[in-house]
Amino acid sequence: MNISLVNRRSTDRNASVLAALLLATLCQFGLNPLPCQASDAALKAARMAERELIYSDLMYFSADAMEGRDTGSEQLTEAAQFLHHRLEEYGYTFPESEPDGFQEFVIPGKPALGENNKLIVSGAVENTWAVNEQFRTCSFGGSGEVNAPVVFCGYGIDDQENGFDEFAEIELKGKIALIMRRVPQQKKFGSPYVSKNGVMDAQRAGLRTKAQNAIDRGAVAILFVNDPTSAANDKDVLFPFGYGGTATFPELPIMQIKVETADILLKAGMGKTLAELETAIDEALKPHSAELKNVTVQMQTDIDLTELHAANVIGVLEPTVGNSNETIVLGAHYDHVGWGTTGSLAPGTNAIHNGADDNASGSIALLMLAKRLASLNIERRRRIVLIWFAAEEKGLLGSKHYVKKPIYPLDQTIAMLNLDMVGRMSDEKVTVFGVGSSDVWNGWLDPLEKKTELNFFREKKAFGPSDHASFYEKQVPVLHLFTGLHEDYHRPTDDLDEINIQGIQRIDDVLEGLVLELLRTPERPQYIEIKEWIRVGQHAGGRPNLGLIPYLESPDSPLLIQQVVDGSPAERAGLKPEDSIIEFNNQPVTNREQFWKQVDQSQPGETYPVKVLRDGEPVELSIKLGKPR
Repeated sequence: MNISLVNRRSTDRNASVLAALLLATLCQFGLNPLPCQASDAALKAARMAERELIYSDLMYFSADAMEGRDTGSEQLTEAAQFLHHRLEEYGYTFPESEPDGFQEFVIPGKPALGENNKLIVSGAVENTWAVNEQFRTCSFGGSGEVNAPVVFCGYGIDDQENGFDEFAEIELKGKIALIMRRVPQQKKFGSPYVSKNGVMDAQRAGLRTKAQNAIDRGAVAILFVNDPTSAANDKDVLFPFGYGGTATFPELPIMQIKVETADILLKAGMGKTLAELETAIDEALKPHSAELKNVTVQMQTDIDLTELHAANVIGVLEPTVGNSNETIVLGAHYDHVGWGTTGSLAPGTNAIHNGADDNASGSIALLMLAKRLASLNIERRRRIVLIWFAAEEKGLLGSKHYVKKPIYPLDQTIAMLNLDMVGRMSDEKVTVFGVGSSDVWNGWLDPLEKKTELNFFREKKAFGPSDHASFYEKQVPVLHLFTGLHEDYHRPTDDLDEINIQGIQRIDDVLEGLVLELLRTPERPQYIEIKEWIRVGQHAGGRPNLGLIPYLESPDSPLLIQQVVDGSPAERAGLKPEDSIIEFNNQPVTNREQFWKQVDQSQPGETYPVKVLRDGEPVELSIKLGKPR
């Protein structure tokens, strides 16, 4: 579709209609100094014109020609240009640091294992090992070649509080770190790294934590190995390429080796096996770290990694009075899953995923709100920043990039309002996540609920799988408006024909009212910390309790468990941190949202089969769901 034609069609249709719409907005929120005398006919005409524009923009944004707006695609770039052109048309300015209105960033594409992956030992022992047999390159490292001594670092733990620092007595700079997975004393419940119910400390056990500890001390490469306790009974499995993410440490060669491979190195350099060292560490909880004498390892890793270029689209309305540097952020992600090669809930289907609801609806709702806000002739004592985020479907990467490199100071960002999946309103119901992130939200939502004649389901939790979470992590009060999951979510059938255009317009009424409150209220909303996570599938009736917390980012796992709550149904079922849930109730799990939807459809008190991948091998368990909390 030709963008210029779409933009020409978007030109203001009738000045009198727009004036009537402006008057209606001022009247609705009590900002007009004159009596409200706009005729019903003019107001209806203005609302109709707005709905026509919303429909036209949605038709463009969710057309097959956009091929699902995948991050890194030409079509997402085209969508970004479309949004930018509209912002120019509406009179928005752009940040001094990004004068073209695009905050560009680069993310890694899908990794592939190259041809040149080698592991060779020399010195006290000489051997050459085979990739995918005795070792495997890890995708969360990078390509490179290292020839260096090896230092055994135990479990790779630095715990000053408990006096257990496995790096304290060794020199790791310029050397290769050999690190066991998991934590000490796994069978000793109630130890410093295992709860009384047998749940491991997920942070200490995490590969990324261990790797970062070694990097901080100058390691030039890392060899991970399964701890013998977990590798017993011939289960010394090399985790699949792609496990643990992509290019987290792009400058560092990282491999996993088999226990038998580690034993060859350790016997030659320390005179002990890995199992003997593990036992010695666990018995006294004392480090046994040491450099391997006369052992040198040559490592070569070869990972083919493409780069994806993306951009957040940004428009700004500066304050019209005063000199406040406070900022209000309004956001929506504008990417989707393309042809569904990753992220689709219809695996095996080679089809365009148009993402009309997810998230063309939020993108166009924000665009219409941009038009409204630019038309309001009111005093703005704070800056309004609109951001369309890219790469949300890749793990909130666009919003994470913004908060990592904010254009406007985050400590002066007073609120972030997020629109994600707002196109399927039914029965006048709208979910508002994050009302507990500040004590002002409920008081502002009450009159808006009455004026718009909507029914708000208010959820206090603010962490969750959308872009507001990136801001909430930085102590910014947030709200996320959402009209619910549906059977077309992340499927090729998420099309325009199911979108409630009038519902989007009413969502904009709510958001506009919130923005006006943020503009005219002298005191900024105060941040309130809430540690619980929201899940998109939550509903007013309550969800059966599992007692597990997944990682927000697990691009190489459908649902990777970060933490299991002590005494919970998940803990009783035998689920553990780092388990990847691949089936629930005999149905495949393809991502977090789909998993929680399956749980929502289940009954508390009933027992369901669950299958996980643990160290690369399937494990079948049963879980009895608890009552909603």
